[in-house]
Amino acid sequence: MKIKQSHREIRDYWEQSPPMSFIGEGLNYEAKREFRYSLQDYMHDVFRFSSFAGKLVLDLGCGAGIDSAEFIRNGAQVVSLDFTQTGVKLTQDLLKEAGFPSHVIQADALSLPFKQNTFDCVYCFGVLHHIPQIEEALAQIHQVLKPTGQIMVMLYHKDSLLYAYSIIYSRGIKEGMLGKFTPDEILSRYSERREGCPYTRAYTKPEAKELFGRFFEDIQVEVHYNVIDLPGERKTKVGLPDKYELGWHLIVKGQK
Repeated sequence: MKIKQSHREIRDYWEQSPPMSFIGEGLNYEAKREFRYSLQDYMHDVFRFSSFAGKLVLDLGCGAGIDSAEFIRNGAQVVSLDFTQTGVKLTQDLLKEAGFPSHVIQADALSLPFKQNTFDCVYCFGVLHHIPQIEEALAQIHQVLKPTGQIMVMLYHKDSLLYAYSIIYSRGIKEGMLGKFTPDEILSRYSERREGCPYTRAYTKPEAKELFGRFFEDIQVEVHYNVIDLPGERKTKVGLPDKYELGWHLIVKGQK
């Protein structure tokens, strides 16, 4: 019962604020695209959207659809899936504005409505760390991937500057929240642009490799996106090379 209630709370939260939605800000598709890939400027090099031309990609947890559009822009066939009505509508609107074909459905990562061995790639950016039953979601992804199909995921990184400074020090110690809440509770509350996310978990690199290794082969984990949150300013870039592995994003890739 507790998990079901948590699931409802998570859905309600994301109905109000899908990632990259810019609700009320009046940005067009090109402005949203420019913001996305200039802020997270590692993404084209790491995900290589153009390498999926002609392939069938599931964008699992598509949010407002900006990455679905990027795959389509580079020649992929894309099924965009979100468990919120808001995300589905925003993705449909964005793809229509961009002049791209769309196949957008509302469904849950814990019960994917596809046949086995359907997709060449399942792409899931910033979603799985908000799912308490992440192993169930990974099992579903494994089923719908074709043999040798690829999974590409972004998870939040626990051994990061943002976690250490913005979550533990700034919120936990400086604001005195560690005396009232656990680190995981503080992380959930402040992990997103809108405060109060019901569930967020950050993973270390070894944890991510072990978890995904239960379901997939040839696991690769990289660390990117060196940022911290400052008072009144989120995601301020820090001039550190990725080789120090202090970034906020863990990129996990594997094959079925």
